[in-house]
This record gives sequence, C-alpha cells and structure tokens, in this order.
Amino acid sequence: MGILNLSSQLNQNILGICLLIWVIVEYKVMVKQDKRPSKKDIKAIIFFSILTVVFASISVFIFENRLGNIKTHLNLFFWIGILIIFIGIFIRQYSMYIMGSSYVATLQVQEKPKLIKKGPFKVVRHPCYTGFMISLWGLAISLLNWDFFVLTLFFSVSLFLVQISIEEKELEKYFGNEYVEYKKKTKKLLPFIL
Repeated sequence: MGILNLSSQLNQNILGICLLIWVIVEYKVMVKQDKRPSKKDIKAIIFFSILTVVFASISVFIFENRLGNIKTHLNLFFWIGILIIFIGIFIRQYSMYIMGSSYVATLQVQEKPKLIKKGPFKVVRHPCYTGFMISLWGLAISLLNWDFFVLTLFFSVSLFLVQISIEEKELEKYFGNEYVEYKKKTKKLLPFIL
C-alpha cells in the first residue's frame, strides 16, 4: 500500500485537518477587520449568503445521491486537491500581505489607499479572490466528485465575478483613470484567461 492508497477514513481526517487550517487562517483575517459593513456590503453579504445556500443545497443533493463520484483508485486526485488548497491559501495570504493595511474584507475603500500593482497584482487585479477560488477548486478535487467540481467551478467563478464588478465600480470612482489603465493591463482573476 503506497502513500497514495490511504484508507478513506484517513483521507477524510487529512481533509478535515486541511479545512480546519483554512478556516483558522480565514478567521484570523476576519478578526483583524475593524470596519462595520456598509449598506453596499450588506447587499453583497445577502447575495453571497443566498448563493451559499443554493450551493450547499445542490452539494448535499449531489453527495446524498452519489452523483459524479470518481473511482477510489484515483486517490492521486485527493492529494492533488489537498496541494491545490494550500496553493490557494498561500496565494491569498501572500496577496493580503502585499496589500498590508489596505486589505479589508468588505467593499469599503480604505482612507488614502494606494493602487497596488506589484507581486501577484501585476498579473491579476484580485489575487485574494483568485487564491480563495483556487482553494475551493482544490477542495472540490479532493472530494473526488466531478459533479461537485463542476458545481464549485461554476459557483465560485460566478460569485467572484459579481463581487468584482461591484468592487471595481468603487475602485474606478476612487482611483479614476489610473484604475482604468490598470484594468487594461491585467486580468480579473486568472492570468491570461479571465
């Protein structure tokens, strides 16, 4: 039995530990925030909540009916998914580090922010979302279910594109032509693609 053929229970435990680490990292980010949500944020939070309920409901249906399960001998996908989760966490955390005090978890623009164009921001405008989305994709891959992967891909891209369209209106108002020019040189989420 090689390392890629661990028991299903052990895989579940490893995935659980991985998700716990992810939740702790995200919780630490949220706790640092000292801003109260604005009315614009409340609308985005409600939209996000509705999408999350729809996503969770469809996910439960997929798993309860065992739709799209991958054969267990393809355990390599589990490990690839775990690796992708941590790559996404790294991208998100590194992007927040680059942003420093400019990072806020809401749609508010900090007072006197500077437009950041270094690090991952040279290639994509929203690398924090990119990292989070990549982690979600890693989770979907590690669960060894193609239907769940497609669902996660669709919902994550849809959710972040809506969030970005709202956020970029605010950024254009604040930064003006500088942001419009920056948009011409970068992609929203995925380098060279989207």
